[in-house]
Amino acid sequence: MKKRLLQWLLVLGTMLLTLGGYHQLAHAESVGYTVNAILPKNQDDAAATYFALRMKPNQQQKLAVVITNQTKQTQRFQVRVNQAITNENGVIDYSQSNPTLDQSLKTGIKDIFAKPSLPTVTIPGKKSKTVSLKVKMPATQLNGMILGGINVQKLNADEKKAKKGVMINNRFAYVIGVRLRESGVNVAPNLKLLAVEAGQTNSLNQVKAQLQNPEPGIMNNLKVKAQVTKQGDSQVILKNEKANMSMAPNSNFKYAIPWGNTQLKAGTYTLTLDATAKGGYKWHFVKNFTVTQKQLSKLSNKFNQPQQKSYFWWFVGGGVIIVALLAVILYLLLKNRRRQDKD
Repeated sequence: MKKRLLQWLLVLGTMLLTLGGYHQLAHAESVGYTVNAILPKNQDDAAATYFALRMKPNQQQKLAVVITNQTKQTQRFQVRVNQAITNENGVIDYSQSNPTLDQSLKTGIKDIFAKPSLPTVTIPGKKSKTVSLKVKMPATQLNGMILGGINVQKLNADEKKAKKGVMINNRFAYVIGVRLRESGVNVAPNLKLLAVEAGQTNSLNQVKAQLQNPEPGIMNNLKVKAQVTKQGDSQVILKNEKANMSMAPNSNFKYAIPWGNTQLKAGTYTLTLDATAKGGYKWHFVKNFTVTQKQLSKLSNKFNQPQQKSYFWWFVGGGVIIVALLAVILYLLLKNRRRQDKD
């Protein structure tokens, strides 16, 4: 009987593991190379592992990084210096080599680096190479900071040179931040609401609020609460809230308010948006916008909120099976107990 009980327990344990979900272990594979910054003496942040430099007008300097090829084969690398922007998720992004820059940006990364993109760097297996990029600060006094990143990508063996450069197909890149400023005083960020419009991203209809940080200072811990009403009406049609966002200096992004299963009709609407950021900053915006029938005709996917796959009945079924197994085990135990009492 004990052997049979152990078998039932083993079956129960297996069922619990199965119902609990199968989680495949993902073993991280080495990307095959590392990138490290050679930090100069004019670092103004001793704890930073990126280039956080205190510069002077007209100052020239070389920033050096060491690329180590950890594989046995010769590898080729593309080195670029990219401007920091804010992407659609409200995250500071250093990965775009040719982004659309905000109109408030007067001096950017590519204005001060002699060669924002270097020729392909070839490194033999198990070897390292130091790569230098020359920077020259503007002649006029810099207010706030210039923010960017040195982006190093490994090129695949089958990639060919295109007419306007090198095609990069790999998805992984090392980025070393570059923050340049001429004063230890941080410039306070600001927030402006530039425009509101109906649009679509990845076939999902959204109301897009274009938010701008026109100042040369980073905005941290940005939290936004937004709601859409019909103009002159207090009933909320759409609402959205998102926290833990950031904005790069002199950048903008389109904050999205999904339509979900709501069908907007042609007409005039009001966006009310409240935002807060680290440092006690607060902003409040109210802006009207119009949705035309022509715009609606272009937004072909009207009811486009992705439906979350429901696992409710899986859990119910799993619970029923577990209860049934426990009942069987309890029945067998009681039956065995009664047999022993008779004996």
